[in-house]
Amino acid sequence: MRKWCFIGLMSLLFACGEQPTDLTGNTPIKINDFNKVFKEANLPITITDSSFKHADDSIVIERKALAQFLPDSTIDIIIDWGNKKNKPSIHPYLRIEKETEYYLLLNVKYPKKREIVALVFNKKNKYLDAKVITDFSDENRNSTKYGKSLNINHEPSFTVEENIVHSQGNTSFEKKAWAYTDSSFRIIYFDSNKKPENKVIINPIDTILTSKNVYSGNYGGDAKNFISLRDNGAPNKYQFFIHFEKNEGNCIGELKGVLNFTNNKATYNEKGDACIVHFTINGNNITIKEDGNCGNHRGMTCYFNDNFDKIRKAKKKK
Repeated sequence: MRKWCFIGLMSLLFACGEQPTDLTGNTPIKINDFNKVFKEANLPITITDSSFKHADDSIVIERKALAQFLPDSTIDIIIDWGNKKNKPSIHPYLRIEKETEYYLLLNVKYPKKREIVALVFNKKNKYLDAKVITDFSDENRNSTKYGKSLNINHEPSFTVEENIVHSQGNTSFEKKAWAYTDSSFRIIYFDSNKKPENKVIINPIDTILTSKNVYSGNYGGDAKNFISLRDNGAPNKYQFFIHFEKNEGNCIGELKGVLNFTNNKATYNEKGDACIVHFTINGNNITIKEDGNCGNHRGMTCYFNDNFDKIRKAKKKK
């Protein structure tokens, strides 16, 4: 009898010790336990749209769990929360261990696509940077005229290759490689024969925030080069979004974040982001100047150095 009681007690203790990590964010999570839910990658590895479709979705990471290790501003940049009815689900994908840092790859599942997001931490578990590496669209899966792959080597560098056969029979390609170096993700290789797309730019803060503060509004010259400022809870606090296209559309930059103005000046300088941009407003004119490595938010040959006038609101007809 004592023997069976002992065995039962040991089984109970073992079961309690093997309970899965609570990823709802409702309880504190130890980062080492968080890291264990990511399967260690055996590099090099090639990921395609068809193989990524079968990534494990059984474990879900809630936003509150991510917020225990990442700044809120970073979470908003790397994940598009969009419509609450179709909010993305976040799943652990792979873990890459290196000598001085490690990478956690997220599988972010949207209604019509999946994205791979890379998070970087040093060996003391300090967050360093994040990057949306690529996405795989459900529309293009199994298409004979479209191919996309992500190759991750031992460094690691993340190389995305995309090939398209167009209706006219001609083909286009793009090859882009990212790597974490000098404190941020940077483009280390780019080659393409694609022509710039003439697409509509979506301003993510255009309708979700008010424009009552003194500096709130839209500044810009055209639909592809602009800065938007919106109220963010205090008279001197603003949410902003920048989009520009230079070199005939071959170099694109986007940046979203929060600013706190002192008089007419503010600086974007988020923890874990090497990008620094200074904002100065004089009258109806806004000037931005890059001061730091913003390569994670723009192409290699252009910078966040611009000067825009405020766009006057059209008067409503009586």
